[in-house]
Amino acid sequence: MRIHQVSRLLVVATITLILVGPAATAQTPTGNVRHVSSHVPVLGTPHEMAAERPTNSSSPRGTGAIDPKANPWQLLATLPGAVVHDISFATPQIGYAAAELGQVWKTTNGGANWTEIMNLGSPIYWYGVQAAGANDVVVSGFNDSNFEGMIRFSHDGGQTWTSDIVLTTNGWGDRIRYVNSQDGLEMDQLNLSAPNAAHYTTDGGANASDWTNVVPDPNGGWFGSEFSFLPNLHARASGITYCTSLNGGAAWTCGPSIDSVFDGPTFFSNDTFGWVGGGEISPNVEGWVHRTADGGNTWSGRTLDIGWPIREIIFLTPNIGWATGGSYSSNVGGMYFSKDGGQTWSLDSSTGAEMGACDSKRQGKHVQVWCAGFNGSLNSVVYTVQGTLP
Repeated sequence: MRIHQVSRLLVVATITLILVGPAATAQTPTGNVRHVSSHVPVLGTPHEMAAERPTNSSSPRGTGAIDPKANPWQLLATLPGAVVHDISFATPQIGYAAAELGQVWKTTNGGANWTEIMNLGSPIYWYGVQAAGANDVVVSGFNDSNFEGMIRFSHDGGQTWTSDIVLTTNGWGDRIRYVNSQDGLEMDQLNLSAPNAAHYTTDGGANASDWTNVVPDPNGGWFGSEFSFLPNLHARASGITYCTSLNGGAAWTCGPSIDSVFDGPTFFSNDTFGWVGGGEISPNVEGWVHRTADGGNTWSGRTLDIGWPIREIIFLTPNIGWATGGSYSSNVGGMYFSKDGGQTWSLDSSTGAEMGACDSKRQGKHVQVWCAGFNGSLNSVVYTVQGTLP
């Protein structure tokens, strides 16, 4: 079933990521080309998130027409001069958005209006945010001048913040997620001299000493911004390689990426049903989704293969969900909808923005979803839809 009635959605775009590790330095094999997922950061000196992969000889993909029965997504707000990479709602009314140039935005009316509560400017970039309650929120990102990856906490709704809690002095921090007040996981998007690191805490992470750094895959490279972290501490992340942790990020098992090119966003609704997405902006502009119904033991082929990259995946149930994405430089993007667990998809909304961050809040059968992204004018948009689940 579809969700009914629109309300609000926050749109945020995904940024270009950096390629590191063996995949970045290896000599190009014969017949391979350099596939580029994105450039990061958007505002500043960009780096490629890319990999050498076999030539994709598939014909150019389209995006199709919006489904006549599409869910009624509504544009809630435009955040001028903001490149948002992550959003998190503490309640249906109170939400936060993390953006480049040290910006954090807050809404107290469900996303209709946003106030900038932090603006540190360059060289600070925030790529992750999670609200644990109306007053407790954490942001994650990096300092582009010294390659420190760090986080900050606020316990008064963003009025004041802790000083930087540095997780690495040799890379860039990406998103952060907690599954309870103690267990948190942050994934890096760049390490200067090694494959990307993961950082985990089991006691809340209030101090740098509370975090432990591990390398999920010594032979790997970058991961997409969205990773899965379930309440049972099972984590999945994918990019150049696909990696699983069953103990909150302390130890990982890795293998090849699910897609033959590479992956990006990873979402599991439980230990059985999961999805990975991906996409490239060169040599083709294309995006894709794969699904598993057995916890990742086996994966489908591409169940969605379209003309712009997939940046974010969100499922409300094992059956009902969206794959969002786009390319800000081409002013294309939007949300694809599935009601059968990602086996088939239909275009739900075309936003003209690179949609790269989503969140949802559920109260009984009532649910509201927000998605955020940014366009070629480097303004972020916020979209929403709300309704009733079966």
